[in-house]
Amino acid sequence: MYLFKVAILFILQILLLSCAGEASTFKFESPQLTIASNGDKSSRNAADYLYYHLKKRVQNRTSFQVKRSDQINYQGVNTVYLEIVPDLDSDYEIRNETDRLSIYGREYATLCWISYLLIDHFSNFHQLDIADLPPNYLNFKSHKGHFAMQYREPHLPSNLHTDYAGMLLTKTTDRDWGVWGHNLKRVFGKGIPTNSYALVDGKRINEQYCFSAQETYNAISSYIRDQYGDGAKGPTYFMIAPNDNDFVCTCNECQKKGNTKTSATAAVGDLLNRLAQEFPKHHFFTLAYRSTAEAPKRMLMENVGAFVSTIDLPKTAVLDLNSVAVSSFSMLANNWKTKVRHLYSWDYVSNFDDYLTPFPVMERVKKQLPFFNSLGIDGLFLNGSGYDYSSFEDVKTYVFAALMIDPSLEVPQLITNYLQRFYPSTGNLLSNYLIGLERSALKRNHPTDVYSSFREALRTYIDQEEFFHFYEKLIQLNKFTVGNEREKINKLLTALAYTKLQIQYASAGGMQGDRKRTPDLEINSASKEEALDRLSTYIAYADLKNYKEEDGAIHRYIQDWKTFEENSFKRNDFAQAQATGGISKQNYEGSYLLSDGLDGFASDFNQGWFLAGEDIVVDGIIHNESGRTKRFTLRCLVHTKHRMLVPDHVEFFCNGRKVATFTANDFDLQSGVAVLEREVELEKNGTVQLRIYKSKDIKKSVIACDEIRIY
Repeated sequence: MYLFKVAILFILQILLLSCAGEASTFKFESPQLTIASNGDKSSRNAADYLYYHLKKRVQNRTSFQVKRSDQINYQGVNTVYLEIVPDLDSDYEIRNETDRLSIYGREYATLCWISYLLIDHFSNFHQLDIADLPPNYLNFKSHKGHFAMQYREPHLPSNLHTDYAGMLLTKTTDRDWGVWGHNLKRVFGKGIPTNSYALVDGKRINEQYCFSAQETYNAISSYIRDQYGDGAKGPTYFMIAPNDNDFVCTCNECQKKGNTKTSATAAVGDLLNRLAQEFPKHHFFTLAYRSTAEAPKRMLMENVGAFVSTIDLPKTAVLDLNSVAVSSFSMLANNWKTKVRHLYSWDYVSNFDDYLTPFPVMERVKKQLPFFNSLGIDGLFLNGSGYDYSSFEDVKTYVFAALMIDPSLEVPQLITNYLQRFYPSTGNLLSNYLIGLERSALKRNHPTDVYSSFREALRTYIDQEEFFHFYEKLIQLNKFTVGNEREKINKLLTALAYTKLQIQYASAGGMQGDRKRTPDLEINSASKEEALDRLSTYIAYADLKNYKEEDGAIHRYIQDWKTFEENSFKRNDFAQAQATGGISKQNYEGSYLLSDGLDGFASDFNQGWFLAGEDIVVDGIIHNESGRTKRFTLRCLVHTKHRMLVPDHVEFFCNGRKVATFTANDFDLQSGVAVLEREVELEKNGTVQLRIYKSKDIKKSVIACDEIRIY
């Protein structure tokens, strides 16, 4: 009898375990759905929001009926229940049960975001219009969700649209910030009081502010109260940061608070606390950067935070945690984390010297997110091309938004889902190319530096043949696109035409001699004209006007191409240039730029210019069979902001004998380019050496020169 009872108990246990494993779950395929809440105002609004946006997308209301009611008996009624719980122990929670899918969130915006993902999930079972929705990546099984980053903003054009940012659950600078970046000037209205300017070495300067002055506080306080109120209707973020320089106010009040000649943190921190106390519902931030890099001595108020810049953090997907750069960043973050409740990171996701060439950065962001979390960083501003279009920026906006919520998501799958949704005809081609770039960059762990030349892109991740195949195939597939996809692909191809031209420019190096004697040049010229014509259509797009952050007007680039065609590929009897540092004695890798037959672009120091921060010696050989006088030209870029000035003087040697010396006065300035052009007497063949001495007008001046020509 005992054995029989044991056997029965054993069988019952198996049955119970079996039932537990097959627990009933919410039936998304059910033809009827009721959307409900607990009836409180905020939860009711969230339920109304889901109901409205789901019902308007139903294409067959006979096969899928959606109702809205808070007065229901959940038993046997297929229901989605929404409730806002401010003290929830997670950012959101989903409970998937029989006949009921319960969704809880701390904030209204969170439930709106989940609503869009839920609608997309419902489309797997019902006919819904989801053409404009970002693809769902959320698991609607029972679980608690914790956002990897509480503040999330990809600073890219697609995220500037408020409604779309709501779908992605991201912040936007224009909507959420009353003062952003180094823009404190806006709070002063028509004029800045004298006392609000910094006192440096006993003199007031207009390049920086005094953060202890009562006038400064009054201006900020009045601006916030007049423009944004006390925050009761909704909190706003304010960036209170010094201008982007190293000047620090050392007036008596600033010094009393703790300012030094190199640190303004004390005065800025005191100002932040005063504002935070006056406006407890708003958020105040500063930058842990330059004169405010040093953390404050005391704890700042609960609604005060700081951004730490990753500008000096290596831009590789896999970080060397023992490196000096990583250790320095970690120390900076740790110092600030002990003084503020919210520490955000200011990261970079575009090449600011080249917005238009595809830039693999998504895997790097994914891989570095756990590192940021380990430092207590709970917000991320991804500084991208901002208001300027950049290739694949819409894909990146979606992927970044998703990763900042859940870093465990796979980048290739996110890319594929997005492109298949919004690019039905070209999505496979786009996915394959973009995923290939990301995987290659991840495998090699090359840094995707945020200021780098196209030469660096060719060296690290752009394969010329793969790009040309992708570019031509995309043109072919574009014939089958319609509507929004056609418009997006036309715009993308316009941007990619720039990359095609860049490859052709780089490939043209070595095509020396008279243009008519270079058979392949005419073929390349036809291809180049196609790309130039396509790039010229940029004028049709409001946000496609620049190819880089500074002085990057596309129309100037096109103009420089035409000038380049007129002046390049001329005969040059100087060859095999090798530049050596006068002090460092190092050989420069970019020496080939001095004898590759290509003129640099006056608008871009990355385009064909050899750069050196010291005096240089350039050695080469000369083809001069007749041993006669020839013409010598040297072009130098003049860009004062980047310390590129006309050389102090140039010495010319032939076969070890000094032939001539030229000074800065011998150069003619022509549209930002200083040109030295003189006759020189040369011996038959042999060697030539140029000794170029940088300008002495400013410290750390730079030599920027392109083609050295002797003809």
